[in-house]
Amino acid sequence: MQRRLSIAFVVTLLPAVLLWLWKLTYVFSDWAAIWLLCMAAMIFLGNWSITIDRWKAERGIVLRSGSWLAGWLTGRIGAFLSSTLLVLLLVPALAWNALTMSGAEIVVSLALVFASAWLFLWMQSFLARHFMPPFDRIFANGPSAWMVGLPFSVILFFVAWYAQSIPTEMLTADFSIARRPGLGELPEGRGWITEIIDFGYAFEASKIWLVVKMRDYPLIAILFNLDMALFGFFAARASVVITHFVETHYHGTLNAPV
Repeated sequence: MQRRLSIAFVVTLLPAVLLWLWKLTYVFSDWAAIWLLCMAAMIFLGNWSITIDRWKAERGIVLRSGSWLAGWLTGRIGAFLSSTLLVLLLVPALAWNALTMSGAEIVVSLALVFASAWLFLWMQSFLARHFMPPFDRIFANGPSAWMVGLPFSVILFFVAWYAQSIPTEMLTADFSIARRPGLGELPEGRGWITEIIDFGYAFEASKIWLVVKMRDYPLIAILFNLDMALFGFFAARASVVITHFVETHYHGTLNAPV
């Protein structure tokens, strides 16, 4: 129990510190991306380990010992592609939301990360009584992310819906100037990070403009706030793979008693 709590705390603290440093430094230099690279490395290596371990276990069952195919069917290409795809999905979402989330959304997101990390470790410990490794953590991977991501996505949706303030100029703004509220948030320098973030603010402002214009159609307007709900699943998935990464290096062993 103590080990699970300590790992879950570390998993919650690490991304929070990295994203806080990213938010603090991106206005000064494009070198702020180094904090996102650290996040990407943890996600990549955590997912790589899970994917490779599963392939090795399955290869040991389906492939005859001594087959020359073993040198080719290493699973590294699949692990690389899936880990890269996960990084490309998760890191931009985490980086963008770190810049724009309200205080209430941050608190909910931290609780989400802690809960998904703890549940993954608990499910792995439970499944280890019935399944051989690495299938204990493989089978705990998806369900733990979904079981936490789903309810927290609903919570994040309503927090974002009721906490988000609509600029008064949006009530009468033309679509061509809808993106202007985000321009004041950008740093003065026009580095590559600024150019990328500019698209994010333009999308966010345009989304708010559409919600305002469709305020008489609440069911349609709700669709434009689903990105925060989707972020809940992204955060839960990121938490699980980072938990696997941290656990792998916790006291240098995967098999320490939980």
